[in-house]
Amino acid sequence: MEASQIKISKQFRKMAVRSIGAILLFMVTYLVLVSLAVLFALVCGYAAVMLVILKAMFATIMLGLGLISLGILVLIFLVKFVFNKNKTDRSHLMEITKANEQKLFEFIAEIVADVKTDFPKRIYLSADVNASVFYDSSFWSMFLPVKKNLQIGLGLMNAVSKQELKAILAHEFGHFSQRSMKVGSYVYNVNRVLHDMLYDNGSYSEMMAKWSGTSNYFNLFAGIAVKMITGIQFLLTKVYEVVNLNYLGLSREMEFHADAVAAEVAGSQALIDSLLRLELADQSLNEVFNYYNTKFEEAEKTDNFYPQQRYVMTFMATKYQLEIENDLPKVNPDSYSRFNKSKLVLKDQWSSHPSTQDRIKALKLLNKVRTVQEQGIASELLMDAEAVQKQFTARLFDAVQYSKPPVVQGFFAFQEEYSKTYNQHVFPEVYKGYFNERNPVGAATESTFLKPTVESDLALDVLFSEETLDMMYTSKSIEADLATLEQIGSGDFVLKSFDYDGHKYTPADCPEIIEQLNKELEVLNEKLVQRDQDIFYRFYNNASSAGKLIEFRQMHQDYRRALDLFVRQQEIYTDLVKTSAFMQVSMPFEEIRESLKNLKWSERFFIEQIRTILAEEWCKEEIDEKTRGRFERYLEQDWKYFAGTAYFDHELDLLFTAMNDFLRIIARIHYLKKNSLLTTQLEYSYSSSSLV
Repeated sequence: MEASQIKISKQFRKMAVRSIGAILLFMVTYLVLVSLAVLFALVCGYAAVMLVILKAMFATIMLGLGLISLGILVLIFLVKFVFNKNKTDRSHLMEITKANEQKLFEFIAEIVADVKTDFPKRIYLSADVNASVFYDSSFWSMFLPVKKNLQIGLGLMNAVSKQELKAILAHEFGHFSQRSMKVGSYVYNVNRVLHDMLYDNGSYSEMMAKWSGTSNYFNLFAGIAVKMITGIQFLLTKVYEVVNLNYLGLSREMEFHADAVAAEVAGSQALIDSLLRLELADQSLNEVFNYYNTKFEEAEKTDNFYPQQRYVMTFMATKYQLEIENDLPKVNPDSYSRFNKSKLVLKDQWSSHPSTQDRIKALKLLNKVRTVQEQGIASELLMDAEAVQKQFTARLFDAVQYSKPPVVQGFFAFQEEYSKTYNQHVFPEVYKGYFNERNPVGAATESTFLKPTVESDLALDVLFSEETLDMMYTSKSIEADLATLEQIGSGDFVLKSFDYDGHKYTPADCPEIIEQLNKELEVLNEKLVQRDQDIFYRFYNNASSAGKLIEFRQMHQDYRRALDLFVRQQEIYTDLVKTSAFMQVSMPFEEIRESLKNLKWSERFFIEQIRTILAEEWCKEEIDEKTRGRFERYLEQDWKYFAGTAYFDHELDLLFTAMNDFLRIIARIHYLKKNSLLTTQLEYSYSSSSLV
């Protein structure tokens, strides 16, 4: 079967029919509104003429013009979208041609032939981990043929194989490979038209403001027009909800169909592999971007982001214990879902894409196998990948204004510093991430150290086994599920039904499921507490064997105090975030003044903690001179933040910068205390020869 002739699913047909119904609803509603608006404009025009004929004078002429403007303003509101055109921003893109990228064009031409669609009008490269087909749309796009453009991200080509890129591009072209997919374009355009009428009214509002400002007569009728348009918008909002929900539902089915096209062209596994790796690829590129954001003050940059993206991908794959296959990390479904053990499935009616897990499940059911595989990394399709990557890197840095001429950091310098920085924020690998979520204080109470030594012969690989980690992640997922189910049960989260552990439920079933989950969570947490005790006594015995029990006890007591302080500092920070939230919204001046009183009260405790941190001798190494200077500037005086009718932006910058610095410093200090304990107790294990 050809990719362009894949049979559409029953669910696709169902959503297409519903979407066509939504389009008809819009068309009937719209035609009725336009007909009424035309009739209203004619009546206004007739009334204006009769008014002037009745008594021709300045006032009646102005009133007549106002009446005519009222009818025209309402009619313009309803027809203005016909002249709108949505033009995609191309400022971040680089157009390529067959003359300079022949291999890539030939590669795309093969996919286009397989899918039986049209070759893109233009092809662009971007910097990110993405691929998409786009076009400039207007009302007339529903009736006139539109040539599509293709955008491919360098971050994507750097992170997938040629076969995987073939699958990704076949998916994008698959959206336009059949006439049956045309309904998606109609629903999209109707959806956009309604959105523009409801929410994109900037130029229309400016026109109305200018018109109403020319005369009090016109202002009166502009006010009436606003009232009428508000009523029209209320009605269209209801229609928009129907059209939008059907559009989103159809979009999800179109994604499954496009996946089927991709599987037919490149095989199911190629698309599955790329879907699983894309999050890691995107995370890795963002890690590189964020790294150079921290280098702004030092005026350091790179001449090529993309070798560094590949390094970070490999580095993270090693940390996650992923295989490297054909120079790319092999992300398996178990690794992808390792941190999410949730059994709660909500069909998100407001999402235009199905979940990655649902797409992978559907692709596995298709099980399309393609023996002919494109070998190599996708970026090799570029005639000179390094030159293009450097060109994009330079363009991104051109937007940065440095205080001094920047210095280019080499790849090996980045590699060394990135790995060093990463290791400064993680705990020893032997713990396998267990203490990322838990704190080593559960069993370390005062009474514990008064008891005799408890024998523990569990090896570290047993204490921190996959079973232990699975319990921890399952516990976190159940807690998240419980929070969501509480929202569903209370009505805060509105939906008709949901799935849990493969069974369908309604909101009325929430109390029963919550009770069941609480019991499961209680059992899990009891097991985790027991595991905490096993871990503690293992290191307790190691410290005792090494003659370090007093030191071990003191270390735990110090960390307990540090943890209590950290929790208190987090509470103070969170309270300040809440009491300062009013600054992000518009409100009457009197309410601002009242909110400031609450802010100043919370700020007292915040200032006290900053002074404590600055005074601590052991904190000095973690607070650089620039951060200390910002803190001292903030502490110089009692800032007012607002007076009369205006905020003081400079003072607010001092506050929010101090808050960001505070959160970073307390998190770093807590990490150092925790890591010191975890590292030292491992040394006891080595010295007592108990690490087995």
